[in-house]
Amino acid sequence: MQAVRIHRFGGPEVMAIEEIDRPTPAANEVLIKVFAASVNPVDAKMREGKYPVVTEKDLPYVLGRDVSGEIAATGSDVASFPVGDEVFAFLSPEHGGYEEFVLARADEVAAKPQSLDAVGAAAVPLAGITAWQGLFDHGGLQPSQRVLIHGGAGGVGHFAIQFAKAKGAWVATTVSSSDKDFATDLGADQVIDYKAEKFEELVEPVDLVFDLIGGETQDRSFSVVKPGGALISTLQEPDKARSKKLKIRAGRYTAQTNGAQLQEIAALIDQGKVKVVVASTFELRQAAEAQSALGEKHIRGKVVLKVVEQQARTTIDDDARRLRAYQIWEDEGRPVGQDLAHWYRAGDLDAPEERPDYRRYSTGVVPAGSLVIKFYHSGDQIRGYVRKVADTAADDTIFPGEEMEPDAAFKLAASHRADSNEPVFVELVEGVEWNPAWGRLA
Repeated sequence: MQAVRIHRFGGPEVMAIEEIDRPTPAANEVLIKVFAASVNPVDAKMREGKYPVVTEKDLPYVLGRDVSGEIAATGSDVASFPVGDEVFAFLSPEHGGYEEFVLARADEVAAKPQSLDAVGAAAVPLAGITAWQGLFDHGGLQPSQRVLIHGGAGGVGHFAIQFAKAKGAWVATTVSSSDKDFATDLGADQVIDYKAEKFEELVEPVDLVFDLIGGETQDRSFSVVKPGGALISTLQEPDKARSKKLKIRAGRYTAQTNGAQLQEIAALIDQGKVKVVVASTFELRQAAEAQSALGEKHIRGKVVLKVVEQQARTTIDDDARRLRAYQIWEDEGRPVGQDLAHWYRAGDLDAPEERPDYRRYSTGVVPAGSLVIKFYHSGDQIRGYVRKVADTAADDTIFPGEEMEPDAAFKLAASHRADSNEPVFVELVEGVEWNPAWGRLA
C-alpha cells in the first residue's frame, strides 16, 4: 500500500510517498481503508520535529491524525464495527492517516455522518474534537453563557462557533475582514475584525475565552473574562499568576482521541446544526503541497487529502438490501436459465413451494447460530467475511479473516459448519451481484 512518510525532520521536501506493508489489527483495533485524510497544522510540527510526541526513534513516520474510510478488518475483540462500515476517526500519534490503510483503536472510531461524503467527514475529527474538548471539557461552557472565540474562521474555530451555538451559548469571534460574513453565517452573534478593531473595547465580559491565536491576543483576553470564568488555549499556557489574581481559570490543553464525542459531533452534523467547510483538496501524492498551502495561505475551513478512491454505492433501503441475500445450499447457486428478476422474486419470504430453499436473509428468517457470508465491494474487488448469528441479546461472532476472496470465505464458512446439512446464508450488500463462479461449500 502507499503511504506518505518522513525519514528525517525538515520542510515539505522530506515527505516521500512509499510502498509499505499493510498492517494487521491487534485485538482492540480496526483496519480502516482510507478514502480521505485531513491536513492539520500539527502535521507540519511533526514533520519539522517540533512536536515532542514524535522523536527520532519514531522515524520513519507516517503523518496525519484524522481520516474517513471504511472498515477493512477488525481485531478479535472488536464487535462494534463490522467490515464495510463507513467510519471516521481521530488517530493516536502512533498511527498516521496519510496512507491507504491505517490502524485505529476501536474507541477512537465513530460511524461517519450520513450527510457527509468522505472528504467532508475527514475534515471533522481532529478539529472537531479539539473544539469540543476546549469548549466543554476544559472551558465548561453552559447554555446561555457567553464565549469569545479567537480565530473563528479556521479549522477548529469554525466548528467552535457552531458547537457553542448548538449548546445555546452567545458567541463572539475575531476574524479577518474578509471572513466576517463567513463567521456570521456560521451563527456568531458578534464578529470582530481583529486588524481594524480591538475586541477588548467591544466585547462585554464573557464566561469563556477560547484562544486559538496565542501571543498578545491571549494577553489582552484576560481583561474580558468574568471573575469565575475561564481562558482556555490550544497554543500556549496562560499566565497562571495573572489568572489567579483575576480569579479565573486558565490553561492549555492537547486534544485527546474520543470516539464517543466524535459520534456526538456526527449527530449534530446529521441534524443540520453543524456544517463542515472544506477549503481545498489534494491527492495523496500532493501531501507536501497541501501542507505548504496550509502554512502559506489564509485558509477558511479545512484542507483534505484524497487517498483511496471510493467506489460509488447504490443507495438501497433496508428491505431492498435484504432481498439481495439468499440461502445457498451445498450444491446450488443461481438457478440455471433463470433471469435476475426471477432470482430476486425467489428471495421473498413467501417463496413458492418449488423453490423453498431460496429465502431472503433477515433477522426473522435466519435462526441464531446460522452462518452468514457477507460480500461487499473493496475497491474494484469483491471481498467477504463470515459471521455466526447470535441470540438477540448478544453480538454476532465475527470469524477472523481480512478481506477474503469469495472462495476463501466459502471455505471458512464450511469449516465452521456443525455438519454438512447445515445451510449457510449469503448476504450481498449495496450493489454486489451474485456470481456462481465464486464457489460452493466444500
